Amino acid sequence: MTNKKSILIRGLLVGALLLPAASALADDTKYDGYHRWSNDGHHGRREKHYYRRNVHHENRGHYNKPEIRQDFKDIHNARNEVKQDRKELRGDYQELRKDRAELRRDIRNGASKDEIRRDRQEIRDDFKEIRKDRTELQQDQTRLDAARQELKSDLRK
Repeated sequence: MTNKKSILIRGLLVGALLLPAASALADDTKYDGYHRWSNDGHHGRREKHYYRRNVHHENRGHYNKPEIRQDFKDIHNARNEVKQDRKELRGDYQELRKDRAELRRDIRNGASKDEIRRDRQEIRDDFKEIRKDRTELQQDQTRLDAARQELKSDLRK
């Protein structure tokens, strides 16, 4: 009786271990890729392998040209100006939020008409500043785009 039990348990154990391995041992006959060795001993490397570092070989040494270096400097400066304009715009929006909160607080607390008028004037001034900074940001972004296009055209030469 114990002999039959041990045979049955061992059989189940072997079956349980072979079941997941069966898929790995299966023959994949539907594979249609190139997987045979060619005459030169390489495994299809010549047809399928692309070396990314050699793709732009003709653009090597562009950093030595003063025109290209100047274009990179122009892009760098334009990006810094755009970054600075965005920072100013964020500050202006923050100032606007503070002035609006101050106006609400003054209205709630029953401030004088003169003080409320000054708060509203500050809000109008904030809107003017935001409008000015937005146009400046847009101009700097167009300058950056133009500098990028100039660099691309110079690299194509």
